[in-house]
Amino acid sequence: MQFKQDSWDFVSGFGAHSRDMLATVLDQSEDCVKILDPEGRIDFMNRNGRCSMEVDDFGAIAGLSWETLWPEEAAPRVREAVRDALVGKSSRFEAFCPTVKGTPRWWDVQVSPVRDVQGAILAILSVSRDVTQHHHALESLHTMAHEMRHRLRNAYAVSGAIALASGREDPGHGEFAEALAQRLNTLSAVQGSLIDPGEGEQLPALVARIAEAYDRDGALIRCDGLPPVKLGEQAVRLLALVLGELATNSLKHGALSRDMPITISAAQRDGVLALDWCEPVEGGSATQSPVTEGSGFRLMERMARAHRGRFTIVQQQGILTAHLEVPFGP
Repeated sequence: MQFKQDSWDFVSGFGAHSRDMLATVLDQSEDCVKILDPEGRIDFMNRNGRCSMEVDDFGAIAGLSWETLWPEEAAPRVREAVRDALVGKSSRFEAFCPTVKGTPRWWDVQVSPVRDVQGAILAILSVSRDVTQHHHALESLHTMAHEMRHRLRNAYAVSGAIALASGREDPGHGEFAEALAQRLNTLSAVQGSLIDPGEGEQLPALVARIAEAYDRDGALIRCDGLPPVKLGEQAVRLLALVLGELATNSLKHGALSRDMPITISAAQRDGVLALDWCEPVEGGSATQSPVTEGSGFRLMERMARAHRGRFTIVQQQGILTAHLEVPFGP
């Protein structure tokens, strides 16, 4: 059995074969299960754990401090997890740690205290799941996102250059071409928020940046008085998508196409941001009616749900109101 000698005396209450029984039970887990003594030293590692960590001889690591198996950059987080367990707190973290033979691996780790019947902490349980494939998939997605961002920005730059060149060929349209090129540059910055959002951006700055792409003079999209909420990455992505979709639709079919003003307002409560987009519509009914059709609406509603939020659109008395609620933290 893969227990350090003279460890885990408390399991003897299960009977003469208590250690064998406990090892057999823990060997059923597909994760790497370790039992540490109160000093954070390794007492036990299950069979699948030894396999995933490429441990041929458990005796070579038995009794070692758990943190010594981790790279230097992860060791402080490991020590913190052990300290938390010793005061009765469970914790979870994700970190890189190669196997004993040096194979690169990423782990999702849960650390919990083990108590006796009186509540005293006798040991620490660590359950590590190999998430290397998931981590590599995320890295691939981030790489693709960066590549897409650069390609889109290049496309906007080329389009802007074409507009400026056309303006030079026809001086009568030079001012229009310059304005169009500026708008394309602003749209490039907004697109960056969708693909590679910066964590910690404040709401007024994000809304102003998006609005500028559709209302360069700031005369039509009114967004004064927005709370200075610091937005997490997910909230930035969702807000950029929803506001961009609403503005694009308004520019094609709504108030912006008729040079009519739009109001953006927001409030925050208990970690949730509530944002309203209000614009006048032609031929609106006096009674309230929800909007539930259109690919744009379905996209915004689906994205809001994916980010633990809610999105609705209603029309009443000639006003269209799009309402978005989303947690604004990390």
